[in-house]
Amino acid sequence: MTQISATISAETRDRLEHYVRARGLKKGFVIEQALLHHLQAVSELPDDVLIPPRLVVGPDVGDRLLERLASNESPNQAMQALFDHPAAAAPKEPS
Repeated sequence: MTQISATISAETRDRLEHYVRARGLKKGFVIEQALLHHLQAVSELPDDVLIPPRLVVGPDVGDRLLERLASNESPNQAMQALFDHPAAAAPKEPS
């Protein structure tokens, strides 16, 4: 066994604490399983399908996103098609 040290946010620590208490698990076990799961996923999936857990945007983009969210704007036709028929809106695999 090897011990590592990592700095995590207070929110992540709180979520981990809640998770392990609720399930009666050890933090080290949960962290190792999560790391193994992540490493397997990134080794098996193409880079273009991996979505980072956090997206960082600049202030201008953030302001535009907040405006769009506050506007209660109806979805455009492409978005409505995705909601109505998710499989039909997905890109087709090349033959």
